[in-house]
Amino acid sequence: FGTCWPIGASDSRRYHHRQLTDGRSPTARGHWGDQQPQHVRDPAMRRVMRDPSSTIKVLFVIASAQIGGAEKVILSLIQGLPRDQVEPYVVCPPGGPMVDRYRRVAAGVITVAHRNFLSVSAILEIAALIRRWDIDLVHTCLYTSDVAGIVASRIARTPRVVSHVVGHNFFVTDERGLRRLRKQALSFLYRGVYAWSDRVIAVSEALKDDLASRRGLRVSPSKIVVIRHTVRPEELTPTADDRTRARVLCGVSGESAVIAMVATFDPIKGHRYLVQAMGRIRRLLPQVTCVLVGDGPCRRPLETLANRMGLTGHLVFTGLLEEGVKNAIMELSRVIVLPSLTEGLPLVLLEAMALGKPVVASDTIGVRELVTDRVTGLLVRPGDPAALAEAIVGLVPHQDLVDAMGRAGRQRLEATLSAQDAAARMAIFYRTLVEGDGTIHEP
Repeated sequence: FGTCWPIGASDSRRYHHRQLTDGRSPTARGHWGDQQPQHVRDPAMRRVMRDPSSTIKVLFVIASAQIGGAEKVILSLIQGLPRDQVEPYVVCPPGGPMVDRYRRVAAGVITVAHRNFLSVSAILEIAALIRRWDIDLVHTCLYTSDVAGIVASRIARTPRVVSHVVGHNFFVTDERGLRRLRKQALSFLYRGVYAWSDRVIAVSEALKDDLASRRGLRVSPSKIVVIRHTVRPEELTPTADDRTRARVLCGVSGESAVIAMVATFDPIKGHRYLVQAMGRIRRLLPQVTCVLVGDGPCRRPLETLANRMGLTGHLVFTGLLEEGVKNAIMELSRVIVLPSLTEGLPLVLLEAMALGKPVVASDTIGVRELVTDRVTGLLVRPGDPAALAEAIVGLVPHQDLVDAMGRAGRQRLEATLSAQDAAARMAIFYRTLVEGDGTIHEP
């Protein structure tokens, strides 16, 4: 795949062949010396020679229309982008619940005919959409989208393409045999595709470090920009009907104490550690009900494990829920739990902070950027059910401590960037990338 490099040492001469309207070359950094061409040969560069006040057309390529953290991050970003500066379009698979949500906030949404974004036909369809909409910048999110979007953008000769990385891709957990070898190989190689991306957006410093330092092909740190996402607290308030449905789902009574985990059922999220921890929690705090919100490949085996452990009545598997009901369950909970093996910048913890709920989570570097141990929640060793149980048992019965940690989390969230500020920062990044080198100068 070659070396990953920053803009200014690009793999393609066409990014250096445009002349600014005042006669200055954008390659004044000396990359081509005195060999600057006298005119622009590439049509993509003629699109870049734009009125600085014009709207930038951005195509979001995301290979999922299901409800998940990455999908909600992109939705929130599109919703917050200033429309006088950015005109957002979306391409995604058909049939998922996020399609209608994208349509409510984007200038245009197309669902590709093929669910597999890595198929040749899907990539060519995306390239055709880029040309049809005269896109200035392609913004990809999720790894298959990164591959498909980067290839399609190069076919369509889009001026710029950025990849938005929200998690530790191909992180090796407890796989065995050929599956483990395959994942190790992908972990080593996958970052090579970012050689053809102009910039890589990481949602946390931890993720930037992972992209730049994990064993294998690496991304140059100078190519990565950290832009964190956040949530809008006002959008998390459930209705009275949502609250009623949440109480029925959880089966709570006046004496019940609810703890909740909201995540896709994937091994990396660590559901099994919470299920195992519930064996001890049930004995010490029989009034606790643990609610697992979400769905995924690991759900059935975990339901079997819970039945084998005799946790019926103490563990509730809700499946996928409407946002309002999910928010009501989080509001009803004393503690939000996230025992993941790795995280980028978990959206559910931001939601917990917005709702004033303390968290018990794995002490991983992505989580550590949000949670201050013993201030806004408790951090435990990843993959340790006993430590997880001890933290939950030590926190849940103490309502004063629960309330204090919840307030501290809400205050910390309010002290960081608002969703509007985060979207405005992304809009600045787009313009500097389309018209310059994508450098964001911190205040």
